[in-house]
Amino acid sequence: MTRLARLTAPPAGDPSLHVAGMSVLLRQLFSLQDAGIDVIEIEGTPEAQLPLDSRLTVRLVAVPAPVSEADRADRRRALLQARLGLVWHRLLPKRLLLGGYHGDLEAAQLEPDEFVSPVFDAASARAAEDRLLQSLLKATDGLISRAINRRISLRVTRMVLETPLTPNQMTIIASLFGLAAIAVVVAGGADWLVPGAVLLQIQSILDGCDGEISRLKYIRSRLGEWLDQVLDDLVNVGYFAATGWALSQAGSGIALPVAIAGTGFHILYQISLYTALVTRGGGSGSVASIRWSGQLDPHAPKPELKPNSLIRIVKETIEMAGRRDFFTFLYLPAALLGISLVPLLWCAFIFIGTGLVTSLDWLLRGGPRPAPRSA
Repeated sequence: MTRLARLTAPPAGDPSLHVAGMSVLLRQLFSLQDAGIDVIEIEGTPEAQLPLDSRLTVRLVAVPAPVSEADRADRRRALLQARLGLVWHRLLPKRLLLGGYHGDLEAAQLEPDEFVSPVFDAASARAAEDRLLQSLLKATDGLISRAINRRISLRVTRMVLETPLTPNQMTIIASLFGLAAIAVVVAGGADWLVPGAVLLQIQSILDGCDGEISRLKYIRSRLGEWLDQVLDDLVNVGYFAATGWALSQAGSGIALPVAIAGTGFHILYQISLYTALVTRGGGSGSVASIRWSGQLDPHAPKPELKPNSLIRIVKETIEMAGRRDFFTFLYLPAALLGISLVPLLWCAFIFIGTGLVTSLDWLLRGGPRPAPRSA
């Protein structure tokens, strides 16, 4: 069955205005395409003026604006209708269709973080861009990401949206800071742990920009998924090993064996993960494409725990402290306080734990399973 949407006239705003790196019209088309729409009818736009973009797989059809009741009734064949010149939350059409809603997008019941905004001048374009950027904040972001990283990365992303910079190029730029952090610590030893940690934190902040650019400009690739995953892993284990070596050279007897153990188990984790992504994740470089044993569906309802219960506090603390944004940031205050062994031991605990868990999953349960695809 063909899934049809229609962009109607008269426009609510100017479809040619740019918001967050692309025209309003192109943004409408990509959002509807991502929702699973096959054909989009566009009223009042000559066929010669329909946008051309190699990423558009949806079929575009130029149709005249309705002038009679019969023409207006023809609109209702569409699952979704929306006026030209609107910017909305990028996932809104997908949520509506998954929920069984058919009709005018502007008449739909919106969630608290969703929006539909007409764009007709520079001020309204800026306001729509603000809302699109805010929509990138994720409930799954860790403490440091919410408090520090996203606040900066979103500003950087805003500055580069109208440039040709791609998500993959931003991934490489971010990773260069991480590689520089490793080089600084290897060359300078323990005396250079502070500048190394600063460079690592810059990498952690910029690492969020590639995904932000990707989602806002609808630029996705399998290469990008793998590039982000592999370079992050390389920086994680490289800086960890460099810190262990530097501390051992400064006289810490435990640092080197901890670094060797953590590095070995992290490599084991990487082998387990990459094998799973290739064989169970369909070749995707995203960890969201697989589900390890015991891993909960992130979209399923979670069991309710009392707000101040000890179990909840312990669980959320461990989850927060195990995230990359947290343990990457931990290197900096620890270096400033002269206790760099603390993040080294914590990262070793994480690396050894993930290496053991993923390896045992393969040995005892045959590995992870593909994650369910969204409808």
